Amino acid sequence: MKVVALLILTIAVGGCARPGDHPVSSNCSWTENDNRTLNLEYFADRRHLRNDAVTAEDMAVRWADQHFHLRPEWDARCYECAQSLFSGVASHHGVDVNLVRQYSRQRDLIADSVTILSFGLLYLAAVYYLVGKIRRRFTVDESINFWIMTAAMSVGASLVGVLVGGLWSIVIETYRLNSAHLSYRMNLIPFRQHWLVFLLCLLLAFWLIALIRSKDLKTGLQN
Repeated sequence: MKVVALLILTIAVGGCARPGDHPVSSNCSWTENDNRTLNLEYFADRRHLRNDAVTAEDMAVRWADQHFHLRPEWDARCYECAQSLFSGVASHHGVDVNLVRQYSRQRDLIADSVTILSFGLLYLAAVYYLVGKIRRRFTVDESINFWIMTAAMSVGASLVGVLVGGLWSIVIETYRLNSAHLSYRMNLIPFRQHWLVFLLCLLLAFWLIALIRSKDLKTGLQN
């Protein structure tokens, strides 16, 4: 649990200037004190542009939610506001507006990696405990029953894991951006976008842990 807490803290510290902290402009205009031209050959400037682009998109979503929530024109108005803000970012930093739009769709690889890793550790711990409970229900002569139970539980646990992993990602994303207005951006979260891949990975992890813990069953050991 200490490791998981440390990983989540890494996300928080890595995103001190969060999109949701930026005030929403009533006329969708971009304001920023740092007006320098960015040199995208440097990592720091690329990260600055990405943060501005993500913040601009978040502002557009929050602006649309404030003025056109649940109305048919939400999509169009949000798009128009975003384009205005992207143009403002481009003008402030001397870059092409299409590049700003492209950067707004990029995921933060560090934050996503930490989110996935922290959930993975929790999942592995839960599976290790669950497989141990299953193993203790059967004797050495009942290994077939153990594997039948394991097969059934692995499917259920993996499906639940994907759902919980998606929720875990949304909660962390909401906190990381300091914005409850995720809207369509939730579909870009890896756990939602690549749910089938994660399902297979969770299933494989379950079976690997079951294989490791089955050695105790073969030797007749009891924890």
